[in-house]
Amino acid sequence: MRIRRLTVTRYRGLEQLVLHPGLCTVLIGPSNTGKSTVLEALDLLLHDGVGRGRQPLSELDYYARDIQDGFEIEAVLANLPADVSADVIDHLEGWRDHDKAVVSEPGGDGVEPIIRVRVTGSSEFDLEHTFAKTESNGARFGIGLRRRVGWFYDGRSRDPARELAFYQGGALDRLFEKAELTEPVDTLRSALRGGADAFNSHRAVKPVLQQLGGDLRDWGLGHDKDHPLFEIGALSHRELLQTLRLAIPGADGVTIPLLRQGRGAQRLLLVTVLLRLSRKAGLEPIVALDEPEQALEPLRQAQLVEMLHDIPDTGGQLFLTTHSPDIIRGFTPEDVVILSEDRRPAKALRDMSAQAKQGYERRLDGPAARGLFAPIPLLVEGPSDVPVLQTFWAAMAKTGEVKSMNSLGIDLINCEGVGNQPQIARVLNESGKQVVVLAEQDRPDELATHRSEGYCAALIVHDPHEGRQNLEESLATGAPLTALAAALKALAEDRGYDWTSQHGDLKARRNSLPEDAQAATEAATTIEEFLAAMPEPQARALVAKTLAPKGKKTITPFEMKGARQGRVFAEALVKTAGVPHAFRAAFMELQAWIRAGCQPHGHEITLTAPVPVADPHSNSAAPPQGSA
Repeated sequence: MRIRRLTVTRYRGLEQLVLHPGLCTVLIGPSNTGKSTVLEALDLLLHDGVGRGRQPLSELDYYARDIQDGFEIEAVLANLPADVSADVIDHLEGWRDHDKAVVSEPGGDGVEPIIRVRVTGSSEFDLEHTFAKTESNGARFGIGLRRRVGWFYDGRSRDPARELAFYQGGALDRLFEKAELTEPVDTLRSALRGGADAFNSHRAVKPVLQQLGGDLRDWGLGHDKDHPLFEIGALSHRELLQTLRLAIPGADGVTIPLLRQGRGAQRLLLVTVLLRLSRKAGLEPIVALDEPEQALEPLRQAQLVEMLHDIPDTGGQLFLTTHSPDIIRGFTPEDVVILSEDRRPAKALRDMSAQAKQGYERRLDGPAARGLFAPIPLLVEGPSDVPVLQTFWAAMAKTGEVKSMNSLGIDLINCEGVGNQPQIARVLNESGKQVVVLAEQDRPDELATHRSEGYCAALIVHDPHEGRQNLEESLATGAPLTALAAALKALAEDRGYDWTSQHGDLKARRNSLPEDAQAATEAATTIEEFLAAMPEPQARALVAKTLAPKGKKTITPFEMKGARQGRVFAEALVKTAGVPHAFRAAFMELQAWIRAGCQPHGHEITLTAPVPVADPHSNSAAPPQGSA
């Protein structure tokens, strides 16, 4: 069978949710958006109740803990096997896929026979499984029919090992459902009895039993020369099966019991069993996995996705939730549904434009996948931007000027180049995200695109004045020269460059200077002395040039092209002079915009450096210190 539509009303944290699942449905979104609740709702509706106990309903299962209006979970089940259709003929309706509508007749052009099934929770904490068709008059959707749906659920709180033992209703039990096991179970029972005989006659056991027999006879409880014996208790067919545990062959022929395997390995084995079930004739399972990436390294996660695709490929249907980019990149936009914190309708990526889908799949191995998991993705150009902004923001959060990025839902996304930002912004905007972009002023075409296309909920733009238009220039003009010198020194020493190499690089990049300044830079013994010897505008321009050198692709002492280099530079800057004013003001404005509900849309924040004031450590004016 296959679910065409799922409607959840007032169940747990979901007031109203409508999904139209495909063969694969991957639910993503921040924590507490209802991803697991969707799978729990399906489990409540479709599980047959056999073999797995369920906690009784409580007020926590009702939306806003209000039990008065109850809750309702309904699914449209299609792709009905012929024997099921015959058994539910009085409850059949039709499904018109082109407009996602239920119609009264189960036949006709473009109409597929379906049944609507429903579970309701009453104000008395009672559950009722029924057919939803009006003319069914509340007929019961019973255990037998639910079992034929082929529903399997591996939740985070569930134990994969239990599904892989012979517990009633489990995956292993279903795998052997049609196998005639009476003979092997009888063989097992006989073997156990034979084992008991061997136990009784063992040299360590028999003397003790004989002594016990003599004691019993002395008390008039024994008979002749007999003594007590151990025997296997009366075990049912199922109890005998449940004594069996799967074990996996290991290295050097050593067999490792399943219970000694890691949870990740247990889940892979469970999925293997589910795949085998999906290939059984007449069974097209509906499988749900809640965060299956747990305890699996990235390579195993990719392997898991490859395995899971076999379920829809063999006629089944797959639901899963995930927080892993390594899982999400194994699926197409047609498979992904995003749930939001503010309870907006679920956003199916299949509804994105063709252009956005192309961009998504081009960038799936990097920023696009990561951005899907961020409530507010903040797109930056490259790897050095991320640690610089993180360091500045963390310093401000420590003093209480802003909340942490995590608490505000901000995630910094490295777009791996300015030219990629507009395309990634479009993808994330069409997936329902409030996209923020840190844009450079020296790339006017990309900036114009950001402003005109409407994909950005907010823009942070560098200062438009020449010499302040990108990250390196903003840093070079936004902090005292003494702080810049300390940060350059930290950067060079982290790379292992001595003063001779640092001095040579600075001299090679300086412009022509007056004779006395030229001599002073030649004689300088520190970066601070070197910068102080130059006219301030030239000194700041030199800092920007050393951070982002142009020309040959060679490593230089002060080049800030990498995550570690960005972090080292920013940490030294904060330690010496605090967060630069322009960044501090921009971050506070961004926080205010988020707290205002990300309104107005298209808000623009400028990284404007303050008017320079006297710097006692410099030969001319410099911007004030950033933060205390």
